[in-house]
Amino acid sequence: ANSSLNPHLQERFCLSKLRAFSKVGEQLEEYEKLVVRNLTDELVETFLSWGTEKGSHGDDGGSSSIAGFDYRSTPQIALSTERRSKVLGVLESLRLCGQLSGAGVAYQKKLCELISVTVKAIVTECVADAAGSSGGTGNDANAPAKGTMTGVATMSLDQFFDCINMLFEQILGLLWGAVAVNKFCIDEGIFLPDAGSSKENGFSPINEMGFEGESSHLAPSATAAALAAGADLSEKSVSELLRLRKEAHSLVSFDGMRQLWDNSLTFTLQLEKFSGRKAYGLRSTLLAQAKSFVERKHEANMSTLVAALDSERWVQCNVSAERQATLTRLCSGRAAFSSRKAGPNNVDSNTLSAIPATLSGRDKMTDAEVEGSRYKVVWSCLLLLEMVMDDVACAAHFQTLATNVVGKISELLRLFNSRSTYLVLGAGAIHSAARLKSINAKHLAIVTQCIALVLAILPHIRAALMAQLPAKQHSLLNDLDKIKGDYSEHSEKILSKLVSIIGGIVEHSLAPKISQTDFDARAKNAIKLESTVDCCSFLESVITNTKK
Repeated sequence: ANSSLNPHLQERFCLSKLRAFSKVGEQLEEYEKLVVRNLTDELVETFLSWGTEKGSHGDDGGSSSIAGFDYRSTPQIALSTERRSKVLGVLESLRLCGQLSGAGVAYQKKLCELISVTVKAIVTECVADAAGSSGGTGNDANAPAKGTMTGVATMSLDQFFDCINMLFEQILGLLWGAVAVNKFCIDEGIFLPDAGSSKENGFSPINEMGFEGESSHLAPSATAAALAAGADLSEKSVSELLRLRKEAHSLVSFDGMRQLWDNSLTFTLQLEKFSGRKAYGLRSTLLAQAKSFVERKHEANMSTLVAALDSERWVQCNVSAERQATLTRLCSGRAAFSSRKAGPNNVDSNTLSAIPATLSGRDKMTDAEVEGSRYKVVWSCLLLLEMVMDDVACAAHFQTLATNVVGKISELLRLFNSRSTYLVLGAGAIHSAARLKSINAKHLAIVTQCIALVLAILPHIRAALMAQLPAKQHSLLNDLDKIKGDYSEHSEKILSKLVSIIGGIVEHSLAPKISQTDFDARAKNAIKLESTVDCCSFLESVITNTKK
């Protein structure tokens, strides 16, 4: 009876077999794809415009400039009621279609594309501007990638700073929005599964309005994956830009390298804050650039110091107020603030300091002062101290390279000691670029003063470096203690040489005059005369021969 009354319960008919409905299924599938595509585009556009003025107030879903907010502020996750309902409605529709995973993939792809386009556009524009300002045609905007890479490498440092500062602001603005989207989804309990997730939809079975269940946190989130992918792409893009300028950055001044380090490190820290992981690639690139800068700077310092020593005439030079202030900072424990700023204003002071005493006049000579003691120094010694204090400033700012800097300072100190020993004690200055006629006691005395100055500041250099090194690496400073012994030994050799010179003068040239001098008569005359007594011929000859 049931079979006769309800034949449809006995047999089901496939509507697709009917000619009139043969293509309805395909049409419905196409319509569903179109709806899903439109919903996905709307959701992606909303996510990408997050944080902009329009996107955050729900005026429309269009993208707008990201320059109107501070990316260092906490990402905004609150939305107006209308906009929140709209976003949740789109997500619910995609969930019903089972396409939340595809929406997550589309969002990640679009975010990475936007970052890539931003990087390319900014770099290309900056390269074109740099080429135009340097007299180029300004048509580099359509140049191939190779030309753009060359343009980045040939930018001036200020032009590159303008480029990366603009790039950092735009990239962090995009990632700021991605962080806000991820936080919004977490706070609302919305879960967009990543492409590799085994879940069929983005909501817990017990929730119908898009709030995640107890186990949904075990699956990866597409918003978090998009943020991680965007941060990774940003890190690689900035690292590549820095690598293109590795050679140029090794030749910049300390202040230029410090500014590059500070700007890049600020970006790195903000990137790590957004992504929740360490940007090891960017950090290693920065460290390699700083290391290359220190190595190139040390090579230049070594060659400059050798040239200065070879042309040194071993006469006193003037110590400017700027250099004395640098010495005072070192001795007061503020060596990290010491740095020489390259510029036209410093050329004159460096040149004046290099003028020997015979040209500047003795009344203009200023001694170096350390802890109340005054020292007469030569130009090469001042140059050595400036190089050492610049290296100490490098160790303070690039603390990861402090161990390398200790070795550089030791090499500079050893070079000055060994070279000055050869030039003065070994009479090498007679055959060097200085072409001295002879080495006399005056030259020995000025070298003694220079050594005494270095010995006076060595403890302060050691303390400044110790402050930058971890406790387990303090043993590296033992090398400075050995250098202190070498300088002390050098000083003793000079004193022995001075005694030998004066002894030779007395023994070979002045011994006959001693027997001919009546010291008792001179003493009686000295008591009677109120005026200054003339120096006896014996002592006058000692002074004259010592100055030769």
